[in-house]
Amino acid sequence: MSRFVSPVEVRLVLSNGDYLIVKEYLNHGDEQDLQARMRRDNERNEIDPLLYPDAFITAYLLDWSLTDDGGRIVPVRDQDAATVAAALRNLYGDEYREIYDAIEAHEKQAKAARQEKKTNAGAPASDRTWPSRVAAAGVTNG
Repeated sequence: MSRFVSPVEVRLVLSNGDYLIVKEYLNHGDEQDLQARMRRDNERNEIDPLLYPDAFITAYLLDWSLTDDGGRIVPVRDQDAATVAAALRNLYGDEYREIYDAIEAHEKQAKAARQEKKTNAGAPASDRTWPSRVAAAGVTNG
């Protein structure tokens, strides 16, 4: 099993026929970006828990099918995090929560699946210790 995150896209179905396209897993850089987006712009660089939901969604979200009143898809693919967050802020609260919940459920499922793969794959068979030079030469201590 590779230790690197593959850029796999996953489609999550929402109500009313809408969908999200999200990352299967976050890589270390994505997680660092998420942490950075949770910090207040002040001298003490404090984490603001109110910023977490937007930071979490923008870390995973690649695209979606959500449209504006004119029926045009609101673009989020290849947009910067601030643009995506601005689109999120314009949603109704219950619509925003549906997106958050869908991504949160996806993250939990993906982490559980990865953990199961790691557990089932097991460690490669190898000696627990190197043989001592004395034992390798056929001499014993007593």
